[in-house]
Amino acid sequence: MKLYIGGVFQGQEDLARAENPGGEFYPDFHEAIRRAVLAEGQEPREFARQFCREHPDAIVIANEVGAGVVPMVREERAFREAVGRALCIIAQQAESVTRCVCGIGVRIK
Repeated sequence: MKLYIGGVFQGQEDLARAENPGGEFYPDFHEAIRRAVLAEGQEPREFARQFCREHPDAIVIANEVGAGVVPMVREERAFREAVGRALCIIAQQAESVTRCVCGIGVRIK
């Protein structure tokens, strides 16, 4: 498993696809977390653990959602927290973690 993270429109998906042609891609993974946790009521870390078990070769691409101004809306705060908790599990299980800024990948694991 590989994890690519970055801010919105920072190029993490393009970088992931360029570095892993033919891979099993999961773009916008932060939205999968939103659906699983907020809509379906799953616990974020358990969702991530299950995903890791079921998709060991996945290339996960997600936006960083925890930076900036804390949202006033409770659901948006819960979303940010869920993404952070789930991506911590994904990062622990991943063979590599790359943060993308302005289209440039910085390997952090």
